[in-house]
Amino acid sequence: LQHGRPRGGGRSRGGVARHRPLGLTRCAVLCCDMVASIATGASIMSRVAGTPMLPFAMVFGGCMSSIVFMEYVLKGDPNAGNFINATEFVFVLLQSIPGRLEPGSWSFRPLRATWLSHAQHAFLWVSMSTLANYVFAFNISIPIHTMFRSCNIIASVGLGFAFFHQRYNLSQVVCVVIITVGIFLASIGDAKKFLAGNVCTDCAPGTPQEPMSNAEFSKWTVGIGLLFCCQMFQATLTHTQAHFYTKFKDNGTKDELADEYLFSAHVVSLLMILALWEDISTSASLAMATPALHPLLPIPRRLCWVVLNNFTQLACIKGVFRLAANYSPLTVNVTLSVRKFLSVALSAAWFGNPWTNLHSAATVLIFGGVFAYSSCPKVPPAIAQKDKKSD
Repeated sequence: LQHGRPRGGGRSRGGVARHRPLGLTRCAVLCCDMVASIATGASIMSRVAGTPMLPFAMVFGGCMSSIVFMEYVLKGDPNAGNFINATEFVFVLLQSIPGRLEPGSWSFRPLRATWLSHAQHAFLWVSMSTLANYVFAFNISIPIHTMFRSCNIIASVGLGFAFFHQRYNLSQVVCVVIITVGIFLASIGDAKKFLAGNVCTDCAPGTPQEPMSNAEFSKWTVGIGLLFCCQMFQATLTHTQAHFYTKFKDNGTKDELADEYLFSAHVVSLLMILALWEDISTSASLAMATPALHPLLPIPRRLCWVVLNNFTQLACIKGVFRLAANYSPLTVNVTLSVRKFLSVALSAAWFGNPWTNLHSAATVLIFGGVFAYSSCPKVPPAIAQKDKKSD
């Protein structure tokens, strides 16, 4: 590693991006459509805000578009994860500042939770978010990344049982085992592009099969390890958030506390940007040096993808919050699982990412296990409390 950037440069192997090329005219049309949608977003929101389909449109449209734009950036520069992360942090921070100000004043609202809790939450959140995008520099593809991030239930159940006095029934444990088997199969399937004589004999037709060195495989194993660390941070963050929401529930509603923790975490993320500034500025320079979208739209192509990723990611986040506010947890979990499944399929089909039979089996096990887990009956509070006292 050198200045937070793995050796080997930011181009894909052979200097050729492995995706279907976007012509200049098509790029211009796509960006113009997105800009027009953003410009008229307020009026559109006002017309359909009362319909229950809006959260689904925001989740599927926003989240899946965000994945596509992010993958276009990463195909050109696999080391751009920190740059993408930094732009998302700054974008969300700037748009959330007005909500943190006192009405009719430039002073910030007083915190409802303690400074210590904000520091703990910010450390976990910034660490998780940074690792989640940094792993792309280690030969981690979007499909395997999405499947790993969908398996946070595994780490959540393990940490919940070991450290947070959570208890789980047999059905929940079986679902966790199924998801674990799924992620194991997905890892083996993804490793096939490095093993078996450097030829993937099980890949789908049309999948690029260039020879990959042992050094590339070693880099991939580091990326898998970082994904596991990311899952541990995410699981710890989930239990910590639940603890803080219960501890400070008398000081504000859950939504108010969530907005406050999210804002403070993005403020702390500025320290991460400073620490990784050289890596971020390098990726930014590469993005600015990319060809323009069109002679009539002289915007660097990769910079356009980054900006569109920020807008669509914001729509995705707000869509998830709207979905959780208007529908049951089961509906939310099913919707997010279907969205992630479609994101995996879209990435494999559109960008030509390696896809084997093991990937297919892993997809069924992971998303099926997540769906089944969300349908499992919870352990009655009385039993959980009794187990906690016996500890």
